Amino acid sequence: DWSVTGVQTCALPIYAAREANASPAVKAQLAQLRQSVEKSGAHFTIRYTGATDVPLDLLDGTLIPRELPASVVTKVNTRAKLLEGEIARSRAEAHLPPRAIQNSCSASAKSFDWRTANKVTGIRTQVCGTCWDFTAMAAFEGSYAVQNSQLIDTSEQYSLNCSKGGDCTGGWWMPVFDFLIQSCAVDETDDPLTGNATLACPANLSPKYKASAWGFVGSKVEDIPSPSAIKQALCEHGPLATAIYADPAFQSYGGGTFDEHTQSFNWINHGITIIGWDDSQGPSGAWLIKNSWGPAWGSTAGFGTQMGYAWVAYDTNNIGIGTAWVDALQNRVPLSPQWMKIIKDPEFQTPLSVVRGRQ
Repeated sequence: DWSVTGVQTCALPIYAAREANASPAVKAQLAQLRQSVEKSGAHFTIRYTGATDVPLDLLDGTLIPRELPASVVTKVNTRAKLLEGEIARSRAEAHLPPRAIQNSCSASAKSFDWRTANKVTGIRTQVCGTCWDFTAMAAFEGSYAVQNSQLIDTSEQYSLNCSKGGDCTGGWWMPVFDFLIQSCAVDETDDPLTGNATLACPANLSPKYKASAWGFVGSKVEDIPSPSAIKQALCEHGPLATAIYADPAFQSYGGGTFDEHTQSFNWINHGITIIGWDDSQGPSGAWLIKNSWGPAWGSTAGFGTQMGYAWVAYDTNNIGIGTAWVDALQNRVPLSPQWMKIIKDPEFQTPLSVVRGRQ
């Protein structure tokens, strides 16, 4: 069990205490990482986090196909517009107000943090290579808070066993979001996390949290959307699922702006959730991200007392590949027969063999 729980205080004393008791090998590893960061002129701090000496394959696990056909992304985004249109009509017919754009969020603002609006659920600790699962559910929980002004804790275990999005060796959020449209999520208390990916999907639970639509921010899964496009999606939909390349320096990130590599140099291996931005962070601005490595990693990123967050520069380690939004169904909005017809339309179905076939 590599997680460190219950840590909700200032980062520096915790990290200092951990390093003081670290083995010579760990201290040497940290010194080498610090030397590398200093030489590169990067703007983040290396610390002995709860993830530093954990095997990377227990921390990453996002497997987005490198060559997902553009037609698949087009299908997803076409369906998303149709579903959003049906939800808007359902609101009108039920005499409910249109979905309000959050006045607190403007894509033209220099900075924004969904935590200040109480739309971000707490830091979770993944088990094995299930970051894709935690990323998907974190984005969904954020959207539910935006849509319904309520924080919920959904079950990643239920998604792991039911969505066919992946297993302990990896996966990603596209099948999870499809599952949330076709079916529903359940509370964490109804299906607590065990990390057992071989269990059958439980048939005796009562799912109650549904997605009404989801889509990609970009037109190609391998492209990184512009900061302005991601900001607009954040304001319209809430927290976003995205990918990044995580390595030992990211494992030992303990504050500052993570700006390790500023050019495309590799693919991606880890899922995180974008919850805000700040154009003044680092050399040219940074995303505010929520991770799933527990509260003994990262920092508070300038809000509250819980750790587990980070600033990641806009052009660092391929952050932004596969960025997607999901809309939780707003309470009291009925699902029309046409909405049901759209999600069952064979034209919009993509076999899992295509979604997960090429990594």
